[in-house]
Amino acid sequence: MGTEMKNIIITGASSGLGFETARKLAKDKNNRLILACRDLQKAEGARSKIISDTGNEEVTVLVLDTSSLSSVRAFVRQYQGVFGTADVLINNAGISSQHSGTTEDGFELVFATNHLGHFLLTNLLLPYMSETGRIITVSSDMHEPPGGIEWKGVEYIAHPDKDDRKRYSYSKLCNLYFTYKLHDILQEHGSKITANAFNPGFMATTNFAGGHMDKARALVVKTTMPDRFGDLEKSSDALAEIAVSDQFADVSGKYFDRSTNTKETSALSYDTQNREELWRKSLEYCGLTES
Repeated sequence: MGTEMKNIIITGASSGLGFETARKLAKDKNNRLILACRDLQKAEGARSKIISDTGNEEVTVLVLDTSSLSSVRAFVRQYQGVFGTADVLINNAGISSQHSGTTEDGFELVFATNHLGHFLLTNLLLPYMSETGRIITVSSDMHEPPGGIEWKGVEYIAHPDKDDRKRYSYSKLCNLYFTYKLHDILQEHGSKITANAFNPGFMATTNFAGGHMDKARALVVKTTMPDRFGDLEKSSDALAEIAVSDQFADVSGKYFDRSTNTKETSALSYDTQNREELWRKSLEYCGLTES
C-alpha cells in the first residue's frame, strides 16, 4: 500500500462484519474510514471503539439507510461535499428474512435494503471513485439455498404478492447479478475499477443472525453446516485484505468465499438474461438512465 490516504466507505459498519472489517482497516493510519450506518448512536459508539483500539482518528460517521432511496441520495451528496473521492466501497449493510414489509419507496424491504439501495449508492458514487477504486458487495452462499431457488422475475422480487421466505436468497442472488454486470460495464469502459462479491458465511453470533444464538447453538450450526458456517475473525480479515491489498488490485468479477479464495457461484447466478433484467429494472426503480 502507498502512503496516500485511502477513503474507505463501509455500509452497515456499526456491528458484526462491517465493524470488524472497519476496525482492521483502521489499523493502517493511511486508511480513512467512513462508517455509513442507519443508527447514528450505534455508529458513534463503533467509531469511538475503533479510534480507541487503533489510534486512527480518521474515522467518520455518516447516516445511510439503504432501504431508503432518498437517504442514499442524501448520503452521496454529503459524502461528496466532505471527501470528494472514494477509493473503496464495501456494500455490507443487510438484513435477513426475519424482516419483512414495504419501504417508503414501495419496494419489498429485504430487496431494497440488500440490493436496490446499494445499486443506487454504487452508481451515484462511481463518478467519484478513484481510477483504481474497488467495489465489494457482500453476498451469501444463500444465493443458492437448500432446496434451490427459482427466478420469478424482478417485479416479483421487488413487489411480491405474498410473504416469500426466500426473499433473502433473492436479494443475495441480486447482489451477484449486480456485481457481474457492474464488472462487465467497467471492463467495457476500460476502467481499472474492480467489482467483486464476498461471502462471509453464516455467522451465528452476530446481530445479523438476531444476536440471540448462544455458543452451544452456534456450535450445532457449525457442525451441521460446515460448508455454510462463517468465522467473523477470518471473514473480516479476508474482506479487509481484498479491500486494500495490492494482490487484489486487478482482480474483478469474482466471488470470494469466506477467505481470499475465489469460488464459482450457482448456475442460476450466471444467467445473463436475468442479470440484464435486474440491471434495467433497478435503473428504472432508482430513476437512473442507462450509462
